[in-house]
Amino acid sequence: MRQGNILVEQVTKDGGIEIDYDISLAPSEIYEYISNYFPNISHSPEDQRFILGEYKGHKFAIRCKNVTYLGNPHPLYKKRIQIGDELKVFCDYAKSIGATPILLGLYTYCDNTLFVEFGIETYGTKSSHNSSAHIYTDDLAIAAEENYFQKIDFFGNRVTAFTPEAVEAFLDDVLQVESVASCEDIPAPVGALADSIPAENVGQFATDILPYIRDFFAGLDKQWQGIDCYRQMIEDDYRNKYQPEWVGFYYEYAFEKYLEKKGIHDKIRYAQDKKAGGIDLDLYFPGLMQYGDLKAHSLDSPAIAGNDRATIFNIINKPGGRVYYIVLEHSTVKDRDCDYVVTQFWNRAQGKTNLMSYANRMKNSVKLLRAYVLDINADNKCYLNIFRQGINSNGKPRPPKIMIDKESMDHFIVETISF
Repeated sequence: MRQGNILVEQVTKDGGIEIDYDISLAPSEIYEYISNYFPNISHSPEDQRFILGEYKGHKFAIRCKNVTYLGNPHPLYKKRIQIGDELKVFCDYAKSIGATPILLGLYTYCDNTLFVEFGIETYGTKSSHNSSAHIYTDDLAIAAEENYFQKIDFFGNRVTAFTPEAVEAFLDDVLQVESVASCEDIPAPVGALADSIPAENVGQFATDILPYIRDFFAGLDKQWQGIDCYRQMIEDDYRNKYQPEWVGFYYEYAFEKYLEKKGIHDKIRYAQDKKAGGIDLDLYFPGLMQYGDLKAHSLDSPAIAGNDRATIFNIINKPGGRVYYIVLEHSTVKDRDCDYVVTQFWNRAQGKTNLMSYANRMKNSVKLLRAYVLDINADNKCYLNIFRQGINSNGKPRPPKIMIDKESMDHFIVETISF
């Protein structure tokens, strides 16, 4: 075991993020982790760097590297594995013995263990010792909390992070070729949309809707304290008053209050429908026959997590279909840096005996920085990332959602509202 020499972001077992040094394991230690959690493991007799296994009659071969910080001058949330010159040799060897090649990363921090698979179909073409495959600490945090996280970016790279408890779900996915369906294969929500939507352009949205969005943000306090926000939602008996990720839900609460005050439901309706076959998006614009959603986004997060991919793609694949995201970007003060006052208030308000529940991830306060209005449509859908998180009761990964990487934002922005 070797410790890094740069303080960077690390992920705890419960999905919290803190600053500490990376840990790298020796090949023998990596093999021990693999053999503890993957089935029927052995060293390849031809090359000790390659690890062999078998699951449900399927052979697989693993080449595993440490997941560590990408290095200066990159952001502290970027991690990677190094892709060695032997990767093509590994892929050819796996093919020769009838095994599925798996390029795997191993992340360890304190008592947290995570595996990261980098899809061989794209990363297998990178053979230089200078090449690397990347993952963000936010992705690792979701995997730690939800057991399973998978994304496919617009370069076509598939990255899957999972806990030891989700090894079987991962192997079911990768060995039985349970790939993410194409948008054409996804069934539409029942009775959700007409076959076509009247032609609409950004100009009409700008005329009919944007003035209200600007007005809403102009009237907001730009500093939110967690306890104050919880108190307001509890006093109004808001349906999401006890959600741990209070920033996003307070944002929805404030926007709903604005719509009620202005009486503009002929322009913008809060229309979330979580029933089977419904469209689980926050907003509907009746005059445009278009949908929208409210997203709270931390400045430190590398991507905006979106909605169910089936829902989004079945809207934007209709003629004239678009989805507008109204994204509130903020800086964040973690509650762990403020004596956990919001954490304890939140737990007491619910009558919990454990006053430190959700302590590592609770936000103490946020400062509103700017808002983005994003237009998601058929022309820019190629810039959407795809991700899955968590595992259903049947042991299978949940259906995919969309994600907008910060580096792709310019392809979607209609307007930026600075505060």
